[in-house]
Amino acid sequence: MKPLKRILLVDDDTVTNMMHRRVIERSGRVRAIDVATDGQEALDILHADLAAGRPLPELIFLDINMPGMGGFEFLEHYAKLQINSDAQLIIVMLSTSLLEADHRRAEADPNVHCFCDKPLRLEKLLELVEEFQKRDDGHRSVA
Repeated sequence: MKPLKRILLVDDDTVTNMMHRRVIERSGRVRAIDVATDGQEALDILHADLAAGRPLPELIFLDINMPGMGGFEFLEHYAKLQINSDAQLIIVMLSTSLLEADHRRAEADPNVHCFCDKPLRLEKLLELVEEFQKRDDGHRSVA
């Protein structure tokens, strides 16, 4: 199974990003990891990728509560981006929120693949990478 080219971590907590980076690196299934500390920085990364014609991250781990632009605000702006329908991208809400309303809101958003509790565990990452690979392979076989 070939590795993902890139993952984007969107979380304001430095320690959490460091822990998640270690899990991702240990998996051996991802070539590059970008980090944004709020939703606006994540949007800036995506805008820069789109403007330069670079591939978007294949997987985004998105926290809900961040200063500045939080996860749900990011999703509102993300929905307005002009992203090629060929882009295979999975957004995962990764949060410590216990609020049922947050879970429901994330699950109701068509751009959110799933809601996972922090911290990111290796098993969950491998499951998501495998799922991405299957979606990507299926997408290519249709073309």
